Amino acid sequence: MNFFRKIKDIIDKRKAIDEIYDDIKNLDEVLLEKRLEILNEIATPKFSEIGLKNWNGKYLWFSDFNEDGIKFVVEYNVFKYFGGSFSFGICYDFIPTISSQNKLTYHKTDKSTKIIYYKRLEGWQKSYENNSRINPDKISTVNEEKFRKSLNNVVENNIPKLKKWFEENKTIEQNITSLLNEINNPTFEIGSRIISFEYILSFINAKKNDFDSAQLWINKHFENRNDEAEKNLILDKLKKA
Repeated sequence: MNFFRKIKDIIDKRKAIDEIYDDIKNLDEVLLEKRLEILNEIATPKFSEIGLKNWNGKYLWFSDFNEDGIKFVVEYNVFKYFGGSFSFGICYDFIPTISSQNKLTYHKTDKSTKIIYYKRLEGWQKSYENNSRINPDKISTVNEEKFRKSLNNVVENNIPKLKKWFEENKTIEQNITSLLNEINNPTFEIGSRIISFEYILSFINAKKNDFDSAQLWINKHFENRNDEAEKNLILDKLKKA
């Protein structure tokens, strides 16, 4: 198995090197204004087909909140060295984030929309986990031709996956199931999430009037975070939820 893995690594490295040389020869970077124009042309109609009918004019596409306070979001993320990809997830109208001044900010408006339950596209996540040079969900901004082609491929390949995930996470109960699965089967990440799955579960349980479970999950969120002021702020908010 290790032998075949080494062979694959060599092939991936060769592909990556060849792509770098090709990019250098054909470099004509797609800058912000043109990038947004093409994103709107290609991505916006496709995302609208799966319920993300709102575009903020930049890098966010999102649905309206449903009856459970759930809004689905897709975000374009800019990479170093002429590339990018999409992340996706959920914004909740009842879960705040915490500012550097220890103030709670809710995300109930279009302008304040933010991914709280955060996911990467499958190919991006796998390349991240395997430290692979090949990311099938990378969008190239080296030049307009590559940008259009890679953007279209990534969107077309992932629309069915996004639609399925949204369908499986449109209720509070579905979210609880998914979040517990995330906790029990964690994906590879560097560092700790600012908005952890435990943090989200605490507010969901508070919304269900289960304060004991809400407190349990927020305590887990703060297990490796030495910030009593922030913890007390959240506990106080959960009691009033």
